[in-house]
Amino acid sequence: MHLKTTLSVLAIAAVATMAQNKAYSGAELYTLEEFGYGKYEARMKMAAASGTVSSMFLYQNGSEKNDGRAWVEVDIEVLGKAPNQFQSNIITGNAAKQITSEKHHTVNPAANEEFHTYGIEWTPDYVRWTVDGVEMRKTVKGENDPRNQVDALKNGQNGIQQGLRFNIWSSESEAWVGPFDESKLPLFQFINWVKAYKYTPGQGPNGSDFTLDWTDNFDSFDSGRWGKGDWTFDGNRVDLTKQNIYSRDGMLILALTRKGQENFNGQVPQDAAGDAEYKNGTTPASSSSAQDNPPSSSSEFNPFSSSSETEAIHPLRTQTSNRAIRGTVNAKGARVNPNNKANYQVDFNF
Repeated sequence: MHLKTTLSVLAIAAVATMAQNKAYSGAELYTLEEFGYGKYEARMKMAAASGTVSSMFLYQNGSEKNDGRAWVEVDIEVLGKAPNQFQSNIITGNAAKQITSEKHHTVNPAANEEFHTYGIEWTPDYVRWTVDGVEMRKTVKGENDPRNQVDALKNGQNGIQQGLRFNIWSSESEAWVGPFDESKLPLFQFINWVKAYKYTPGQGPNGSDFTLDWTDNFDSFDSGRWGKGDWTFDGNRVDLTKQNIYSRDGMLILALTRKGQENFNGQVPQDAAGDAEYKNGTTPASSSSAQDNPPSSSSEFNPFSSSSETEAIHPLRTQTSNRAIRGTVNAKGARVNPNNKANYQVDFNF
């Protein structure tokens, strides 16, 4: 089924005047530094309940500005209604006209049942997604990339810079993620470790072209590397808050809770295979399938993204604190010069 509609949204991300009063709290973790071409891996047990999104993604700060600059994003998203799959996506174009390329892939055991190692490889010639070392998708420049998205991620010798992010939130689009079931709260996304590799053609273990740059096993929270989001965006029924990010027993935890109940009192799950992988640099054997699962019905439609034939809108973030807007910020929560607020006015059509 194809949804044919036109939505005109006047989203002024730089100047938000209405206080937020959302009943739920989510979380977003992001690197303070942005990086170029490389491989990015995270060992995770994702959260999943109908109506939720649990994710890992690369994103260039400022992509949301409506001044003609490129939108740059590469996604892994587990949609709560289908935790035995994840959605891969590249978002290019610009704020006024986005280009996306969603695909769905089997995860077995389900993403919320066991830990898996999720990976994104980003080079000048391809973007590749893996689960437990198994290739799930590879989009190659000039081969299976009809809208030239891989090339759109390219800018100079080391590529456009992107930050690494993780978040847990609840979409208001039932068609995309299913109806929200608040009885499942609280929900938690567990991150055992993260590894980042530089793209080094002709170098790297076993001819991989990637050389280890940095790692984090979350024995403690490194505030010099990571930031905690405190914003929200249209289509999101939660406020993303610093209070729902925890480092416990060598695990980074992102929580989705009711407002005022931000806490983690549960038991941190064990991940012996992931611990061994982090220590030894080996990927555990996987039963994950590399099968693509494209949406087959209207239940898979995401109104915040598009097929390869249409444009999409992407939710815009505005920074919040204690249910009130704090300062002048862009869609990712970064402070901006209010004198340039016209640069942040976006009119979306899809």
